[in-house]
Amino acid sequence: MLNVGNKVLQQLSALLLERAGLKITLDGYHSLRLALSTRMPVLGLSDPEKYLQKLTSASGEEELRSLLPLVTVGHTEFFRDAKQFRALEQSVLPDLLARARREMRKVSIWSAGCATGEEPYSLALVMAELGALAVEVDLWATDLNLAAVEAARQGRFSTRRAMAIGPERLKRFFRQVEDGYEASPILREYIRFDGQNLAAPVFDKVAPASLDLILCRNVIIYFDLPTIRGLMDRFLAALRPGGLLFLGYSESLFKVYDRFEMIEVDGAFVYRRPLGERPRPPPPLAPMVTEPRPGSPESFAVELRQRLQANAEAAAKLRAAGASPDTSSVRAPDSLVRRPTTELPSVGPLAGRRTGEFPAFRPEPTRTGEFPSIRPEPPRTAEPPRRPTDRPTGTFAAVRVEPPASRPLAEAAPARPSGSWPQLLPPAERLNMAVRKMGEGDFPGAIEGVKRLLVDEPSDLDALLTLGNLYSLTGRINEARDTFGQALQREPLCVEARIFGGVAAMQAGSLAEARSELAKALFLEPTLAIGHYLLAQVQERTQDFESARRSYRNAVAQLKYPQRPLAGHYPEMLDSAESISRAARYALAALEEQPG
Repeated sequence: MLNVGNKVLQQLSALLLERAGLKITLDGYHSLRLALSTRMPVLGLSDPEKYLQKLTSASGEEELRSLLPLVTVGHTEFFRDAKQFRALEQSVLPDLLARARREMRKVSIWSAGCATGEEPYSLALVMAELGALAVEVDLWATDLNLAAVEAARQGRFSTRRAMAIGPERLKRFFRQVEDGYEASPILREYIRFDGQNLAAPVFDKVAPASLDLILCRNVIIYFDLPTIRGLMDRFLAALRPGGLLFLGYSESLFKVYDRFEMIEVDGAFVYRRPLGERPRPPPPLAPMVTEPRPGSPESFAVELRQRLQANAEAAAKLRAAGASPDTSSVRAPDSLVRRPTTELPSVGPLAGRRTGEFPAFRPEPTRTGEFPSIRPEPPRTAEPPRRPTDRPTGTFAAVRVEPPASRPLAEAAPARPSGSWPQLLPPAERLNMAVRKMGEGDFPGAIEGVKRLLVDEPSDLDALLTLGNLYSLTGRINEARDTFGQALQREPLCVEARIFGGVAAMQAGSLAEARSELAKALFLEPTLAIGHYLLAQVQERTQDFESARRSYRNAVAQLKYPQRPLAGHYPEMLDSAESISRAARYALAALEEQPG
């Protein structure tokens, strides 16, 4: 590995903190060295100080962006996500081993994006405990970062990183060395390490329908939608019928890709290549159309609150009169379940206002009870659970879950009495139930629902971001900051945490903080049009009109690139190209009428 002094690492850490908000501790210096070992040869550099000079130069921004994913790739651990590994240990791997032995072949597993090896070594350890011999297992572990792959191949881990293994397993499968622990030769025999770019259009080293299991966890969060869909096509082709795909809890194929089945195995939701007939191709995505809405734009959050309250009050009056709500006059809560929704305030008259206004949303405590929830439909009578029949060894006793994207949102989660948060639904559907409560004006109920979801699914990034937004919308700014901070601890390059953190700071009147958060988001994803639009709002509030004009123009200019949906739910956040363009152009036109 490249020899890099601590002084250069400290300077590089400070640069990453300033530009991307990425905090590198002393434990993270190992990941920094791995990243430098990969990037410096690409530029033909061997001196770390010259590479640092390159990063700090005017042309170094793109290189710094190339370095970032390699720095964070080391953020992994043994047996990461306890619920998933419980499913792997108790059901998935034992069944795959039994099936492979019955068919007289190897168990084929791909750990895609293995970083420094904690995941494949965890899998190898479990297979060894199940009694599988190394010759019975083909465990392929790959990563884009070749330096990380080489470190994984060596199988050496610091004492801190090895603690998650447990003393008995450490004693059996590792030996203690000067700076930590080293995997035993017996364990290393199960794994073959290799370099692989997951964004490559073809996987030359993978035969069609040859894999039983793919783990690609906490990787696709760095990909755009076309790349994710192409990768899912290649994963689907590589898996045997009935083969399984494990993604990270912060990653979901909801409304992204529907050719996998979602199933539940021992409390973990995973994706499966359908059995039997060849899966149908994904339907073309319908364009999202945002109709202009009348009204003043001067108070987004207040407008939102008033509209939600009006809907709820109208429903309450209908209930008091003994009538059922008329969906033609009361906005259906299902219409707010889309992620993300599509509008910020529409733009009214341009004169006599400050453009881009995004005031704080601070509901008064005395009004908390004035948000009656819309009466839910009676709960549907559930079918009695089917008694599992005798099944051959090697088949999954898994609960089939229909992909949410394949049916109307109104059917995704049947209405239940307030306070009912079923745990057998997929996390995305449980989150949608909370979002519906938000749409009805029941913010306390929405917060409670998301908090309960996070107890069961602590790694669900969508839920964590949504909780931060709920805190922000209800004026609990410090709790919002803490929640977005937790999201960044889990995913250091989470653009949404910076975007929503900037919005929360705007609502709190902390404009310097908002500018800093949005600038970091745009460094991480410079083509994100909504980031430029929100930054323009901050600049306008600080009377920096020239910068605001430039940022509004940037927001429009970025629309030539595909705009991805943001993780997390924020009511009526601009996300379509049409809505962002219209809002930015109106705001820019109003600014042109002002001096400066």
